Amino acid sequence: MPAIEIELPTDRNRVGRLLLTDNDGFPLLGPYPVCGRANDFAASEHGNPTRSPLRPYGDTPTGQYRVRGFAATGAGTPYDTRKFGRSGMIVLEPLQSEAPIAGRNDGWVLLIHAGTPNPGSSLLYATNGSLRMYDNDLRELIDVIRGDPSLICTVRGTNEFAASPLVTLDPNYDEGDPPLAADQMLSGGARLIVCVSNATSGVRHRYRNLQQIKGFADSMGYSVRLLWGVTSGVSFCRHEELFDAIPSVEIENISHRELIAIGHRSNEISMNHAGETLRVLQPAEPPVDRFFAWDCPTAEALGKRVPGAIPPVVARLCPALQSQVDSYVAANSIEERLGIRVRVTEQASDWRRPRRLRDELNETLESLRQIPRHYPVFLATDSEYIQQALLSHFADARILPKNFDLKEETGGYVHRQDKDAMFTFLKEVGCLSACRQIISIGGFLNDRTLGRKIIREPYEKTLLP
Repeated sequence: MPAIEIELPTDRNRVGRLLLTDNDGFPLLGPYPVCGRANDFAASEHGNPTRSPLRPYGDTPTGQYRVRGFAATGAGTPYDTRKFGRSGMIVLEPLQSEAPIAGRNDGWVLLIHAGTPNPGSSLLYATNGSLRMYDNDLRELIDVIRGDPSLICTVRGTNEFAASPLVTLDPNYDEGDPPLAADQMLSGGARLIVCVSNATSGVRHRYRNLQQIKGFADSMGYSVRLLWGVTSGVSFCRHEELFDAIPSVEIENISHRELIAIGHRSNEISMNHAGETLRVLQPAEPPVDRFFAWDCPTAEALGKRVPGAIPPVVARLCPALQSQVDSYVAANSIEERLGIRVRVTEQASDWRRPRRLRDELNETLESLRQIPRHYPVFLATDSEYIQQALLSHFADARILPKNFDLKEETGGYVHRQDKDAMFTFLKEVGCLSACRQIISIGGFLNDRTLGRKIIREPYEKTLLP
């Protein structure tokens, strides 16, 4: 595996050398000038006048580090290009360092950055406990290593650079050691999972994947960022149009085009997201600190790493939809009704039943017609044929109005790309959850959280009086 090799003079007043080497230790890039000298002014002000590398604001500690990620600089970030350069920064996590990690702040990291207060100068300026390079050199290095964010970086001391150029001091540089803690530098925290489901997945699929990932994240100390594709699978709705916030999950809406592009790269080693290169974790791989999780196989593999049962992630309706549900539930005594959900799958090869075949639809209806006609029900289905048949059977039925504008041989069906239909479906989910008992044929969002409310055949023998 390639590695970053840095040699710093014992006399930190002088410039050292950085090399990117291959598996056999031969140079791939460099040598580049690099300095690891602290700024005297800042070191003195922070109680380290000798610039001891064993204490904050000292010279750069030698040791072994791991590249944990990349942090952006410039506009929109806390990092002024004059102090940190235009090329971004490499964030290094200490593995074995001469500076005792316990003596530093939690989340201590080392930076490789650029920047100069004098753009016309050809000299390297001192920093605080990190490493500084020239902008063009750092940009070249980042471009090459961005695809492999798990490189090892070794920093050594040497007496070989007695005649190298001197490091220049900047009396105004006092930006912290490091400037921010690791969890602030790397968006989402020091340990992060960025996850997404495929473009055609619906809300139930997405939340089931999230449950596995969040269960692993909560168990192992990761934060989670969910990329929510605004695609046909969710009727081109943003997450906040449908659902309330999810505790401890950051949600980022992305376009259909962005999600398709991610899907095309899901088998690659790494992926760039928000200026950072993340490992694309494959199901059989052990997790790293910060990685990207694509769809079901990876989510399920992560869930299997969690001991015991994973708590469900409940999809809670956004306030506007929940308010409509609450009003409807109260006005129609939904809590006293039997909820009947029949999802008719559109895929002819789907293992789920019923499909859009007349025999399967009639078989489903036959079992439901065993329920007494007088029993009060709430109906939720995407099939006009099923709805009309059940409305003619039950004397006291409630439905939410909807359009079955997708016409097929076995009747009309709800168009899954219609926003109004999506809103109606979620309101149906809220009403079903409020029912005292539920028949779930084909499943629906949150059904696994409803426990003994769900009843199975023979329905007429399990109904409450």
